[in-house]
Amino acid sequence: MTAMRTIHILCVPALLLPLAACASFLGGGKPDNLFRFGVSEPQAVSGSSAPTARTQVTLARIGFSPEIDGDRILTTRGDSILYIKDARWVAPAPDLFAQAVTRQFGQRAPAVRLTPPGEHRGSGILLRLDVDRFEARYDQASAKDAPPVIQLSGTAELVDLQSRQIIASRRFALEEPAAANGKVAIVSAFDAVVSRCIADIVDWTAGRPEIQAQ
Repeated sequence: MTAMRTIHILCVPALLLPLAACASFLGGGKPDNLFRFGVSEPQAVSGSSAPTARTQVTLARIGFSPEIDGDRILTTRGDSILYIKDARWVAPAPDLFAQAVTRQFGQRAPAVRLTPPGEHRGSGILLRLDVDRFEARYDQASAKDAPPVIQLSGTAELVDLQSRQIIASRRFALEEPAAANGKVAIVSAFDAVVSRCIADIVDWTAGRPEIQAQ
C-alpha cells in the first residue's frame, strides 16, 4: 500500500511536465505578430481654434460583420476566405476602429465633443457605424505572390436620440493597394484606408447642418 501510494505521488509530476510542454507547443510556441491600425495622427485643420461651446455626438458601438468582428486579419481570393497566419490585431478590430474615430474627431472636428458608447443619456445625436467589409482582397487572376488590395466598406448614420429617427446616412467604400505581399505592407495599407475612411466620416459628420445647428 505504502509503495503503491509512493509511486502514484511520484508519477504526478512526471505526468504534469509533458502535459505542460504539449500545451506550450500546441498553443503556438512562437507567438503571433500583433499589429494595430488607425494610429497615424491626421493633420489638424489649419486656422481653426477650439470653440468654447461644443456639439455633443455619441458614438454607438461600432458593428463589424461576424467574420471580421475580432482580432484576426481576413484575406479573400475568389470564394476562398482565410486569415493571415501568425498575425492578429492587438485588440478586436471594432475597438481599434473606435479609438481611431475618437482620435480623428479630436484632431479634425474641435467643435464636436464625441462621447464614447454608453456614456451619454437623453437627447442629442448618435453616430452609428457598421462595417461589412474589412479585408485584404487578392485578385484571383493575378500571381499568388501579388500584393492584395485592402477593401473597407460600410454605412454611417446620424440618429436623433430623442425621436430615434435617422436624420442622415451615407455609404462608404474605399480601397488601398498594399505595396507588397507581406504582413507589414498589408497592415500599413489597412492603416491607410482606415485613416482615409474615418477622415471622410468625421468631415461629413461635422459638416452636417444638424450638427452645426446644435
